[in-house]
Amino acid sequence: KPALCAGCGGKISDRYYLLAVDKQWHLRCLKCCECKLALESELTCFAKDGSIYCKEDYYRRFSVQRCARCHLGISASEMVMRARESVYHLSCFTCTTCNKTLTTGDHFGMKDNLVYCRA
Repeated sequence: KPALCAGCGGKISDRYYLLAVDKQWHLRCLKCCECKLALESELTCFAKDGSIYCKEDYYRRFSVQRCARCHLGISASEMVMRARESVYHLSCFTCTTCNKTLTTGDHFGMKDNLVYCRA
């Protein structure tokens, strides 16, 4: 018995389909509910309350903070370093030039969200 697509409700008789949030989708039907970006070629998609989002819209809509260095999301339970209006993973708060890890109390300078130690 063919599976039904969670997007369009039609039968999936294609050779390839996508599996996301425990549902099957035609390749063309897995789209971000906000911007309609086709997610078939994206590395990730996000789901919340039954809706599917691309990474950009999920982060924007649910205000997941991003690290100013690596640009990956920062979860609410993670320890972070803050400098000016930027937030960094602890492991990302390093000198741009020498890669020294900076900790609370270290003196540093900043230019364009890049951190520099005083060495």
